[in-house]
Amino acid sequence: MDKFTHNDHPVIFDVGANVGQSIRKFRRIFPSSTIHSFEPSPRTFETLKQQVNKLESIHLWNYALGSSSGSMNFLENSYSDMSSFLPISEYGWGKIIKETLVEVKTIDQFCHEKNIEKIDILKSDTQGFELEVFQGAENTIKAQKIGLIYFEVIFSDMYKNLPSFGKIYNFLTERDFLLVNFYKFNYQNNLASWTDALFVHNSYIQVDAKAGRGK
Repeated sequence: MDKFTHNDHPVIFDVGANVGQSIRKFRRIFPSSTIHSFEPSPRTFETLKQQVNKLESIHLWNYALGSSSGSMNFLENSYSDMSSFLPISEYGWGKIIKETLVEVKTIDQFCHEKNIEKIDILKSDTQGFELEVFQGAENTIKAQKIGLIYFEVIFSDMYKNLPSFGKIYNFLTERDFLLVNFYKFNYQNNLASWTDALFVHNSYIQVDAKAGRGK
């Protein structure tokens, strides 16, 4: 991931922060990064604050990112990392312990409000809500202001109404993102169930080539 980052102080969006697992990972790789972390669950958000309150340049936001602004029912699972806007399906686990009405903003709206000019890395782990997150960044993507997109891909019937990987892939590639790699496949019933994927915007590849790093 760092080979595509052209900034010693990258701006990272951590969408679906849970209790800070990705914050710690990104801070190890990019110690001078600025991280905006989004976690809609009030209960999980309190744990998140306790976990990362001593770290600098970490901005925590207690709402979700999606395709449009408003409010939605968030289904809080007994396993907090399984909480989603989508109902659990056959291959999911845990149980819904609470439905919470949460605020939702778009990436376009947030960037406008906070005067954010560039997102070097957009990470999304939103349990099946990734396409909604990306759709809410349409203007930011068109302006070539997102360099890398790193997200969880779910293949199995884990949530109801889950968009297919093909639909997400088409959305990104039609907007000049290129697939870099998949990381650590997880299996259920000997079938690929979920993994992480990294996409890079074509403009970042071109910058690498000019700098003699396009390999």
